[in-house]
Amino acid sequence: MEAHVRLSEALEALLDPKRSLADTILVSAEVANDEARWSGLPGRVVGRAQLGRALRELGERARVVVTREVDPSLLRAILDQPPALLILTGAGSPELLADLERVGKDPGSRRAMALLGPNAALRRPEPAPARASASEESRPPPIAVAAELDELVRLHEALGAVALAIAPTPPWLHRWLVHPWLAAHDLVGYVPAEALSLAWIDWLRALEERETKQVLIPLGTPEAALEPRSPGLEQAMVAHALERWTGPVYPAPRVLALLHRATANLLGDHERGPDETPQAADLAMWQQARRALPHFAETLAMARPDPALTLRIPTAAFLAQRPLAQLRRRVDVCPPGRDPSGDLDLEARNPEMIARADVVLESATEVLSDQESKVVLRGHGIEVTRQAFATSASGAASFADKIGYPVALKALSPDLRRKREVGAIELDVANAAATKRAYAQIVANVEERAPMARLDGVVVAEMIDPGLDLRCGGLRTRSGDVAIFAQVQHELPTEPLLARSPLDARDALLMAEGVLSAAPLPARRRASDPDARVLARLLLHLDSLFRHTGERLLLVDLDPVRLLTPGDDREYVTLDARIVQRPHLEGL
Repeated sequence: MEAHVRLSEALEALLDPKRSLADTILVSAEVANDEARWSGLPGRVVGRAQLGRALRELGERARVVVTREVDPSLLRAILDQPPALLILTGAGSPELLADLERVGKDPGSRRAMALLGPNAALRRPEPAPARASASEESRPPPIAVAAELDELVRLHEALGAVALAIAPTPPWLHRWLVHPWLAAHDLVGYVPAEALSLAWIDWLRALEERETKQVLIPLGTPEAALEPRSPGLEQAMVAHALERWTGPVYPAPRVLALLHRATANLLGDHERGPDETPQAADLAMWQQARRALPHFAETLAMARPDPALTLRIPTAAFLAQRPLAQLRRRVDVCPPGRDPSGDLDLEARNPEMIARADVVLESATEVLSDQESKVVLRGHGIEVTRQAFATSASGAASFADKIGYPVALKALSPDLRRKREVGAIELDVANAAATKRAYAQIVANVEERAPMARLDGVVVAEMIDPGLDLRCGGLRTRSGDVAIFAQVQHELPTEPLLARSPLDARDALLMAEGVLSAAPLPARRRASDPDARVLARLLLHLDSLFRHTGERLLLVDLDPVRLLTPGDDREYVTLDARIVQRPHLEGL
């Protein structure tokens, strides 16, 4: 809380219209003359050699120090009496940056200090002339953020009027954005990987209806492995939260500026003004971009230029159109201000089935078998294949007769992750005799190709009709949070989307829309295409499973789960599942 208060004090000193707190801001003379990195803001200009002494004289009144370098004298003064905010416009050595990061690290301490930098820029431009659009005139100018100065300059030029221009985007910026002086301003720009803290997700959720107006591009999003506590999971989760309304956006300043302007009237009709009538040459450029990037342009929304996007820079308009179409689609599915939970028709859970699932977890080892995993999933309302566990060929044939042909057989072993590679799966088994042969073949393949694997038996399961295969589940991050994940299984690799638990209906629907937008066409053009509500219900069931079990579960992996054609007696079926829990010795 103290860190939040001190950052608010720094902001108030910087933006105070009366400049009554200018003497609490110390600016080195070399920075004061560098308008590219510091302009439009108050402060007492001090020679760099005198900054340390001036900071000591101010004592606890010091709110902001702005300098290109931190010499030993200034560093000692900072260690003794840190300001609320240090703005470092120069590079800084790794050792210095480590020292500065440690200063006032405790966020509850009155000595907590935030750092903007290295190579920082903070500018408060003079107000620009109002735009012609009525909807634009009613919006406060946005705050522009970037990873470095050159990109910030280009973004500022593309946006026109901005309230503040900041680089690099700091991980603590969300604390400024909730201040009454900035709360009405949208945020447009880039968030580098090192600034992707989980607090961004809380800030986005608190925006409610205004979340759709923010245009933030995560840079350097890590490709995190879908395993518990993998490095980069938290950053990927935050990156996907920033993009959950638009999907990934091409990182170009003109694209961001066009997209932000188009968010002014998402649900209304847009007609071009007289000065926005596209020229033949601009239309030709747009069409050529569409031909050059056919996969980018394959959706119906990319058939012709969107009138909400000016064609003065045709390539930028083309690149902004797909995320704008995604945004409109998701606003249509989840209108701001309306709770979509009524659209999902979630059924009440069966207490007896949940109790049975709890018993299985308590008696199972750290890694549950496919059979055990599916008992747990079924207990929490997740559809799984009808199947049975056999320890003999004749037993497998008996179960297959009851399930109905054709069936699938697969080895039951906690040690086999890629069963196909060792011949531990047989599909489309047509009768009892074939079932017995398949059972014997699976056992022989495992003994020959994976002799160290423990084989508990063979699962006999129903065959499932074709559909859209997904991988989804949840996993524990290094911070202890839970990330719910999902991705389309396709020949072309698709990025898994992650969302932070707990999920509400809006979170689940937006995530489902984002996942299914990666489905190959002609999917999502027909009445029989996958329904986002079906996937959203599954995601909510997964989230409920993690919340019910507290900190016990490390991983729930449904790989694959198949979305079925509407009209089937089930909306989806989990074909394979794996649950990993914490060892019982940890006291859970």
